[in-house]
Amino acid sequence: MEAKARVFTMHIIRASRIFIILGLSWIATASQHARSPRADSHPHNTPLKDAPVVVTVNLQQSLNTITDHFIGHSLGYPLAINLSHHFSSQKLKNLARELAPAFARVFGDGATYWVGRRKRGITPQLWDSMNNFFETSGWDLIMILDALKRHKDGSWNPDNARQLLQFSAQKNFTIAGFELGNEYDIYGNPFKTVVTPEQLAKDVLTLQKVLSEFPNYYSSFIMGPDTAYVNPHYFQGFLAAGASKAVRAASFHQYYFSGHHGNLSYFTDIKTMDNLGHVVDQAFKQSRSVDPLLPVWLSETGSAGAGGVEGMTDRFLSGFLWLDKLGVCAAKGIQVVMRHVFYGKHYGILDSNLDPNPDYWLTVLYKRIVRGAVFHASGRHDVRVYAACADTDNFSAGSLAIYILNPNNNPVTFDLPQFTHQPRLRYSLTPGDQDGLVSKYVSLNGVKLQLVNDTLPPLKPESAPPGMVTVPAYSYTFLVFPEARVSICLT
Repeated sequence: MEAKARVFTMHIIRASRIFIILGLSWIATASQHARSPRADSHPHNTPLKDAPVVVTVNLQQSLNTITDHFIGHSLGYPLAINLSHHFSSQKLKNLARELAPAFARVFGDGATYWVGRRKRGITPQLWDSMNNFFETSGWDLIMILDALKRHKDGSWNPDNARQLLQFSAQKNFTIAGFELGNEYDIYGNPFKTVVTPEQLAKDVLTLQKVLSEFPNYYSSFIMGPDTAYVNPHYFQGFLAAGASKAVRAASFHQYYFSGHHGNLSYFTDIKTMDNLGHVVDQAFKQSRSVDPLLPVWLSETGSAGAGGVEGMTDRFLSGFLWLDKLGVCAAKGIQVVMRHVFYGKHYGILDSNLDPNPDYWLTVLYKRIVRGAVFHASGRHDVRVYAACADTDNFSAGSLAIYILNPNNNPVTFDLPQFTHQPRLRYSLTPGDQDGLVSKYVSLNGVKLQLVNDTLPPLKPESAPPGMVTVPAYSYTFLVFPEARVSICLT
């Protein structure tokens, strides 16, 4: 009887444990639902633990150097025509100057055409006004030449390029750089033209000779192959075929997904963010196998290709992928990142009315805050933390900038033990209205950012007390430590 009693008691204990576990599970689930944001904020990326994220920065070694041209801008030919109607707008000039200095990359659907005064192509008048606009804005032009003009043997015919260069030289236009064609690796699809990487390498060497004929442009750089993807066949094959001797940088494009298949959850998904690092690693692996010292540029990029996603790539949530992209590229050694596009469609940083989308404000702040040596920063995988010297045009030499992304649906606290007792300046970016992640506006330290008489308002930080830093749910923050006196940032 005693044995049966013990067995019965054990069953009772086990049953009680099961009910307790189920009860705790239900409580946790209910609690999680209570914390979940609105449906359009797609709850996921719940922090791994409640303890503060301990951030450490290796200040003894620089991973890369962010220059004043780190962020550039790309503009397609059809959009350039639309934008040209606003070149005299003081509002546009004000907005563009805030992003200077920068590279401006202009191209068409696979190639840019120069056919004099014919309806299809860049006319002398458009080319004239475009160059004047970029020069007054402090932007350095990179022009993509028409690559579809070819001899019968398949080699590039440079006669059209010479016409453009002659006209530009007569006008004394400054053209910083050139490309030959755009996304040659997929030309066989939209243009029914196939150009091998070996042929493109020969064509680029021809372009180098053509530029040497013009004193205005013999020192202008060439970049390429500007592939749609990074793959050994085309990206590496182009460089290995001799082009590495002619180009200043090996260039490629990257989008996380197509605008035709965008989803709200992609923008704050850590797995989506992780994809870029793998692509950049492949680009460096392939370029360094040919020339270990050749710079690599991300010459066209955004969150979603094919025009972007309406209501997503032009809203606050787009900033997560954009800011993370800048951090990844800076840490991995990319020298230039060209945002596509500057104006128009659903992924422009300016909309069709020349009003700033949230990514415009983020880009301006990045340029004002971050410049110089880049450092390795460690934290936790469900958040993003990056560090670099602060721009000495706006902060004292030796200042450190740390930028943090919290793509989670609840606040995250960060412990920065190296700077516990140091004062810091804070720029906290959150949605600008009740629309949350899909807000068309952004707030800086709680103040909605809007133009004032077609000019930018003061983008001032707030002084934050020493100690730990709490970053709100679904937001990103810049911290500047003006008294850090980082030795590498002092030089």
